[in-house]
Amino acid sequence: MDTHITVQTEMLWLLRAVLLGVGCGVLFDLMRMLRALLPHGRIAVFLEDAVFSFVFCFVWQVDAWSFCGGALRWQHLPGMAAGLLLYLLTVGRVTARMLYRLRQVRRGIRCLLRHCGGRLRNLREKIYKNA
Repeated sequence: MDTHITVQTEMLWLLRAVLLGVGCGVLFDLMRMLRALLPHGRIAVFLEDAVFSFVFCFVWQVDAWSFCGGALRWQHLPGMAAGLLLYLLTVGRVTARMLYRLRQVRRGIRCLLRHCGGRLRNLREKIYKNA
């Protein structure tokens, strides 16, 4: 265990933890996009959340092993949480709005296809009745 750690080193560890939290925020947004584009059931959502939690903890542990001499420092969890929160409250809000609009467009297209599909079905039935 190092006893000669400077404040500058601790601040760099904190900055790295914040950046890792931002990276986890990007991963969270990618998973949110996946859910918006391909809706799925509870089991798939649970598995995605479990994968996200595993990746978050794995990144945290790898950072501790690689850069901090194998010790978990006080900066890790608060720094990663701050980075994740910073991302979700800035860029994450913008992407959430975009995803909401994307869902509305997808619903509109689905409704239009159903409507057109019903009209095409009626037209096909009229053609077969007359033939």
